[in-house]
Amino acid sequence: MADVLKLEATPDGIYLSSTSKDYTENNVYALLKSNGILRYDFKAIRKFIIDGQRCKVCGRNPALEKDARIVVNVSSDKMSATVTIDPPFFAKPWPTKEEILKAMIDKGIKYGIDNEAIETLVFGQLANEPVTIANGTPPVEGRDAYIELLKDPDKPIEVADDERVDFWNLSTILIVHPGDEVARKHPLIPGTDGYDVTGRAVKVTPSRNIEFDFGNGLKRDDADPLLLIASAEGQLKNTAGRLEVLQELQIHKDINFDTGSIDFTGSVTIKGSVRENFHVNAQGNIDISGTVEGAYIDCGGSLYIHAGVRGTGKAEIKAEGDITLSFCDQCTISSGGIILVQNEILHSNLFARKAVIATRGANSQIVGGKVSAGLEVACNELGTDVGTKTEIFVGLPPDQIIGKDRTSLKKEIEDLRAELERTETNMEYLKGLAVTGDLDEEKRATLINLTRTRLQLQSNIDAKEIELKDIEEKIDSYKGKGIVRVRGNCHPGVVINIRGYAYKVIEPCIYVSFVPDDEKRKIVLQPFNYLAGQLGGAGKQK
Repeated sequence: MADVLKLEATPDGIYLSSTSKDYTENNVYALLKSNGILRYDFKAIRKFIIDGQRCKVCGRNPALEKDARIVVNVSSDKMSATVTIDPPFFAKPWPTKEEILKAMIDKGIKYGIDNEAIETLVFGQLANEPVTIANGTPPVEGRDAYIELLKDPDKPIEVADDERVDFWNLSTILIVHPGDEVARKHPLIPGTDGYDVTGRAVKVTPSRNIEFDFGNGLKRDDADPLLLIASAEGQLKNTAGRLEVLQELQIHKDINFDTGSIDFTGSVTIKGSVRENFHVNAQGNIDISGTVEGAYIDCGGSLYIHAGVRGTGKAEIKAEGDITLSFCDQCTISSGGIILVQNEILHSNLFARKAVIATRGANSQIVGGKVSAGLEVACNELGTDVGTKTEIFVGLPPDQIIGKDRTSLKKEIEDLRAELERTETNMEYLKGLAVTGDLDEEKRATLINLTRTRLQLQSNIDAKEIELKDIEEKIDSYKGKGIVRVRGNCHPGVVINIRGYAYKVIEPCIYVSFVPDDEKRKIVLQPFNYLAGQLGGAGKQK
C-alpha cells in the first residue's frame, strides 16, 4: 500500500495521508507497525479511516526514533536459521540485503543461504516476523548389507488352533534341488553426509558389509554373484547363520546286518525298522517308518518314529529337535524340544527341554518310569489303578539336555584361561630377554609364535563365553514355569515334582492340572485347561 498510504515527518510530528480510498483499516495499522510507530493517536487514525483526510498520528520523539535491529537465530541442531527485523522508526532506513548478510556471517552462517527469502524480507519489509533465510542439508542414512533367505529351513510350520494335524506324518525337512534360489545378498547403500548452516559436515554412520556364509551344496550364481543357489540336492540347514545342503539318505529296508549301522551328515529316511543293537546317527532329521527296538538313535534335527519304540530296556534315543512317535516301552528318550507320543508311554525315562505331550490318541497315557520336561507334561491318563509308581518332573531342563553342555563349556573356558596364563608368562620372560639384549633369533621366533597363540586363545575364550551366555539365557527362560496336565484319570502312586515342590497322588482325580504355588510353597490343583498355551510348553490342548 506504499503507493496509496504515505507517512511524512515534520518538525511537529508524523502525518498520515493517502492518494485514494483504496485501503483498509488493517493496511493503516500494518503501515504504522512496519515503520516502527507503535504509539499513535487512535482517534485521529479512526477519523482518517472514515474521511481520508491527512492527519497527525503522533508527535516527534527523537528518543523513540530508533534504527532497525537485525535478530539472527540459529536452531539448536544448526540445521536452519531465521532473521527477524525489529523495524526502524519510519524515518530511519530499512536494513539492506548486504546488512542482513553481514549479520548472518557474524553469526557464523555461511551454508544454505536463501537469497530469495532475504530479498523478500528486505523489499516486503516484513517486520517482527521470523523468516527462514538458511537451511542445512540433512544427512541421508545408508543401509547395511543384509542376506535375505529365500528359503528358510528354520521357519516354523504355521498351524491354526482348529486345524487337524497328523504329527506322525508331518515333515519339516526342507529339500532343495540344484539351481534353487536359496538366499540373496542386498548390497550396502552408502549414506551421504549433510551440512549445517555453519558449513560443518554432519557425518552419517558408515554402512556395514556382510558376505554369504555357506558350505557344501551351495554356490554363487554365475550370472548373479549376489544370488546363492543350490548346487546339490538335499536338506537345507542353517547352523548359526551358515547355510549348507545336507544330502538326504533314504533306506528302503530295515537297519540290520544287511545295512550295518548308519552315520550320516544329512537327513535319513528309513522305510523299515531299526533292529536291536544297531545305531543310527544323523546330523539332520530322521524319519523311521517301522519300529525302533533296543537300538541307539542320535538325531541332530527332528525325529519321527511312526511305529514306536520297543526298547526292552536297551533303547536310547536322542534328538536336538522335536520327537514324534506312536508309543514307547522300556526306553530312554531325550529331546531338545517337544516329545509327542500318540499312545502309551510305558516304563520309560523321557527327558524333554520343553514338553512331553501324550494327549493325541485314545490310549495316550503315562505308566511307570520317569518323565521330565522343562515346561509341561500332558497326558490323557497318568498312572494305573494298581498304583504303579510313576514319577513326573517339571521345571528347569534336565542335566541330560543342558547341564552337561554348560559344565563342559565352563571346564573348556577354565582350561583355555590356564593355557593363556602360561602363554603370557612365557611371553613376559622372553620380553625381558629382549630388554637385556639376550634374545637370539630362535627365541625371537618363539616370542612371535607365542603372540599368535595368545591371540588365538583369547579368540577361543571369547567365542565359548558367548556360547555359555546363550545356554545360561535358555536356562533362565525356564525359571518360574511348569505344569502337569491330565485330561482323564490321575491314579494313586503318581509322584509329581515341579520346581522343587512335590505332590504325591493319594486319591484319584480327573481333568486336572498340577501347578506350583510359590506363595503357598506347594503344588495346587487346577482344571486341565488352566493357563493353556501361556507357559511356553506345547500350547493349547484339544
